[in-house]
Amino acid sequence: MAYLPPAHTAIVGAAFLMSAAPSLAQSTASAPPPDPAQSTGPQSTGPQSTGPTPPAKADAPANADAMAQMVEGMTLDGALEMVAMADLPPEIVVTGHRLRFRTSEISSSAVLTGDALLNQARSTIGETLAHLPGASSTSFGPSASRPVLRGFQGERARLLIDGIGTLDASNTSPDHAVALNPLVADRIEVLRGPVAQLYASGSVGGVVNSVSGRIARREPAGGADAVFAAGFGSAASERSLGFRADVKATDNLVLHADGQYLDSASVRTGGFVLGPVPRGAAAASADPVIAALGQLRGTLPNTQAETWEIAGGASLILPNGHIGVAFGNYESLYGLPTRFSLDPANPVPDTVIDLNQQRVDVRFEFAGSGVLQAVRGRFGWADYSHNEVIVGGPITATFLNLGHESRLEAVLGRPDAALKATLGAQFYSRDFRVVGAAPLLPPTETEQTALFVLQEYGRGPLKLEGSFRYEHVGITSTVDSVLQNAAVARVFDLFSLAGGGNYALTPDWKIAVNGHYSQRAPVVEELFTQGVDPGTQGQLIGNPALGVEASYGVEAILRGKGRGWSGSATFYYTQFSNYIFARETGVSIDGLPVFQFLEQGARYLGFEVQGVVDVARIGGWTVQLDGLIDYTRATLSDGAPVPRIPPLRVLFGAQAGPQTLNGRAEIEYIFDQRRISAFETPTDGFATVNLSMAWRPLGPESSFQFRLSANNLLDATGRRHASLLKDFAPLPGRDIRVGLRFAF
Repeated sequence: MAYLPPAHTAIVGAAFLMSAAPSLAQSTASAPPPDPAQSTGPQSTGPQSTGPTPPAKADAPANADAMAQMVEGMTLDGALEMVAMADLPPEIVVTGHRLRFRTSEISSSAVLTGDALLNQARSTIGETLAHLPGASSTSFGPSASRPVLRGFQGERARLLIDGIGTLDASNTSPDHAVALNPLVADRIEVLRGPVAQLYASGSVGGVVNSVSGRIARREPAGGADAVFAAGFGSAASERSLGFRADVKATDNLVLHADGQYLDSASVRTGGFVLGPVPRGAAAASADPVIAALGQLRGTLPNTQAETWEIAGGASLILPNGHIGVAFGNYESLYGLPTRFSLDPANPVPDTVIDLNQQRVDVRFEFAGSGVLQAVRGRFGWADYSHNEVIVGGPITATFLNLGHESRLEAVLGRPDAALKATLGAQFYSRDFRVVGAAPLLPPTETEQTALFVLQEYGRGPLKLEGSFRYEHVGITSTVDSVLQNAAVARVFDLFSLAGGGNYALTPDWKIAVNGHYSQRAPVVEELFTQGVDPGTQGQLIGNPALGVEASYGVEAILRGKGRGWSGSATFYYTQFSNYIFARETGVSIDGLPVFQFLEQGARYLGFEVQGVVDVARIGGWTVQLDGLIDYTRATLSDGAPVPRIPPLRVLFGAQAGPQTLNGRAEIEYIFDQRRISAFETPTDGFATVNLSMAWRPLGPESSFQFRLSANNLLDATGRRHASLLKDFAPLPGRDIRVGLRFAF
């Protein structure tokens, strides 16, 4: 089924373009370097490392004055990329036509880019972000993993590709992979605070934005550039190949192509496959086959995967902006970790998922003049499907998702003005169906229209930011002949606002405070699910009467830096009314536990502390020590813990660089989680030791790089408490990874 925005959305878009046309036509400014990301995300947060950095670009400005001259009139995102290339301090004020200062000064946003992204990138977005402050992962095996941010999952931690949604079915169940490949990302951002409301309501954990270069924003230096990468990981015999190329085809046409292939076997574990509770139950079984499961170790069965992605794009680079389109095809065939049944009467068959998504993206941005600084737009359309197949048997279910999302923004305020604003409109539609003998959901349609504004003010040591978002959401379900459900139509009008400020106490010490009030509509999975979910291996029962989930919260941040050190401490608190979650009831149907979606009051509180210090300079190397500690505590209004909340985590590291040879060693300890909800099992703590090395044999600024890392060097058995499959699918054991990357 094809989607067209409703009439009022089309009128809003036409009004924006008509109002922008005169200013755009009058603009005589030379082309500003287009921004490297759709979002306003920051380049870095927290402690600022002076250690190993990516090779500098030849056109990077050498100092802050040169930077200011180059970025006048450009977007914040483009300016931030150049700040990173110049290795300037994070407090630099960038004058631009989007936002005037870095959003990281207002909130605890974060970013992975450069060497950090190369070192942390995995095949899933959840594991890629797991080392960031406040982050964990759902860890449903090596192929399906969404991020957990400050204990929040699903729509409370929304995923974006270049500013719009992934348009897949990953939020339907934790066994569904995200159609987002971190291995092809240029940068991955976690946005919080007022800026996050440009993209979603209710994403209180954060908004994750993966930034790619499929629609070029500028001409490649020298007329063409390309990147080739290859890698191997020992834990699953993982082999990957990737390439990317941009070519200037004509005076103003840039063509892009990229591809990625990954193949892996079943992952090797560090110890017993079953957790302590099911292992004890297996040992007590009179059935010798069940009893033997308690001693199973070494390999996590049915976790093989094969994934490939190919994409192409074309961009028209004009004097005052750009417009481009990209086409992509993503396919993945992966096994779900075997969830061993301890009941001989109810065996659980192995299942594989065969996933495909075809996607079209459009982006444009044009600089204006006067008060109208820029107009930009994004459009995405995707046709997603996956089959769930019993190994050696039939297809049990087919998930179909046809989605579209578009957004239009105008950036207002003169370059030298203290007050600036971004305002816009967004439209999203989703047609979702499950076909099979026992569908999990009835056919549903979702339409969402949103209006938003982000206002910012900066003068001297004080910076302020505020945002407002309105959403109109319509959700309908139709009758399914198998489920025999009733047709339901729900409509929600949502209002969210956020504000914050940053004040420089001294040049080296800053304090920031921000707060929010957010409303979130329940999604179709929470409203209408009724059936067996392979992801939870349980019976899920939705609640069509769920109301609006509302929350308010506050975040306070203290940042400091000095000669050779920097650090930050963040504290946050969020209070919910009508918090929506799936609670295990203690009842079983056909041997499977029953989960019921409920709404109840809840509160989240926690902290994140991190720091880095230079301890020695040896030759051309700077030796640094760094540390991170984070914790979230979440409680329902009846005093019971919220399910699946990650425990306290501590990480210490040491690194040396930047030279031809750079290295890092770290130890991460994740504590026990004994604060659990009813019918949850406790999770033991574990420690992992990780080593990594990067070698640029042609010099520290060379684009030829060889990487070697040893993750979980001591082969520890680890389980993430946020994972529904933690008692049956531990994290990978010792993983020796080798990577080669060459740009030319």
